[in-house]
Amino acid sequence: MSLMFDPAHPGELLKEFILGLREETGIPYTIAEVAVNLGTTRKTLSAIINKKQSVTADMAVRLSAAFPNSSPEFWLNVQEHYDLALSRKRVNTSAIKILWPKQPIITA
Repeated sequence: MSLMFDPAHPGELLKEFILGLREETGIPYTIAEVAVNLGTTRKTLSAIINKKQSVTADMAVRLSAAFPNSSPEFWLNVQEHYDLALSRKRVNTSAIKILWPKQPIITA
């Protein structure tokens, strides 16, 4: 089954969460301020937002604490879907033989 779209990187969603936070609160939070609140560095948070770094389990817990409408599972699922979509594009499976159920071996 192939997907009709490329799943979003969690950094794209995080960027939207931060923009929403700014709009709802009227407070122009910077990436550095959000990073401090999460207990991480601006560099790490920026790397996630710019799709250069993955969301780890630790970061997923931090994000769900900062954004209570989300869960660690949500962030990890977004990361997993993104990673899987990349792997499906990158990995060539054409030479891999089905091992089970047992298929007849064709010899020349």
